[in-house]
Amino acid sequence: MAASVSSAWGLARPPKVEPRTRACQAFQSVTAERGFLPQSDPLTRLSDPQYAAWEDALDQLPKYAVAAGRGELRAWLLSLPAFPTEAAVAGGSDELWRTYLLLSFLAHGYMWCDGPGTPSVLPAGLAAPWCAVAAALDMPPVLVYATYNLANWRRLDPAAPVQLGNICCLHNFLGGIDEEWFRLIHVAIEAQAAPAMVALPAGQAAAAAGDVAGVRLTLEAITAALVAMQATLERMGEKCDPHVYYRRLRLPMSGWRNNPALPGGLVYESQYGGQPQQLYGETGAQSAVLHALDAALGIRHDPSSWLRAYLLDMRRHMPPAHRAYVASLEAGPSLRQAAEAQPGSLKPAYNECVHELEKFRSQHKAFAFNYIAKHSQRADETGTGGSDFMPALAGYRDATSQHRLA
Repeated sequence: MAASVSSAWGLARPPKVEPRTRACQAFQSVTAERGFLPQSDPLTRLSDPQYAAWEDALDQLPKYAVAAGRGELRAWLLSLPAFPTEAAVAGGSDELWRTYLLLSFLAHGYMWCDGPGTPSVLPAGLAAPWCAVAAALDMPPVLVYATYNLANWRRLDPAAPVQLGNICCLHNFLGGIDEEWFRLIHVAIEAQAAPAMVALPAGQAAAAAGDVAGVRLTLEAITAALVAMQATLERMGEKCDPHVYYRRLRLPMSGWRNNPALPGGLVYESQYGGQPQQLYGETGAQSAVLHALDAALGIRHDPSSWLRAYLLDMRRHMPPAHRAYVASLEAGPSLRQAAEAQPGSLKPAYNECVHELEKFRSQHKAFAFNYIAKHSQRADETGTGGSDFMPALAGYRDATSQHRLA
């Protein structure tokens, strides 16, 4: 951590984030146009012919998922040639992230898109390369938000922005408008958050320097981004039906922690000494956006609470550079400290940010109710990320509202 430097308000200057590994480069930059999305459009295919059969399998996954139900999809995946793991791990960062996405989709397809039942063991032909690639990226061998959303889109017009109407998904489990729209809403929200994300370190530097105008500009950028994000999330119902989401889209995103279908976790054959692993599945809580806003705005959760522990677990599912970015923001100074030091100038703008963040979290909670809780017949229903999602989302919202300055 960088040494603290005193400032006009007695706050510490934010430390500089340094790249952690070669493998993080695909997600290294946080930009005003893309935010936490990759700075270059995601690869659509690995060009090396030794991956051709596996790339073809990814393309055909939705078709086999429709045809499957008696083990057909699983048998087909196990018939693929041996995966070229050594070459994959030696590849560049963009190729490595593409490989991680490919193996994540196929492994989750094996687990959740066939039947009968849910396997308790992932065969070595999938498990071994997936674990090796995940380790090379410092990521867990499970589908995460970064592979499901951040690296899974392309622009229809390469000269136009990343926004709804100009993006489509690269890969799906079952396919169809509901699955694509659900994912694209998240990609669009990430792009809309970008101006605020890139402004946060500058806002902290302004706080450290006692620059009221600079802090206010950052708070205004956060508020504008949150308003835009809410407008996009409001569009979820246009093309993603709650019943379809609950009955079909959720399952392939699931992991094997707090999952009644795999109470003991999942065995990765030939890995971890045969010991079952329990890993959370893909969830929006793995996006760095709201973690970054909490850090910059000084919104803290009870360190002894289940929610705080869960959110820290979610960070372990983020690309390493995103984890480092959030950690650097947490090192301070927070914009809350600046607003407390200059309440007459900054309190209204700070409280407006907190209000819009609370509204976004209330909107997310309402979405979770309409798309999950309302359709559930089970008392132990959990989100795709393995959380007891309704109390978690309520706690997240309530903790936010409590941070308004009086």
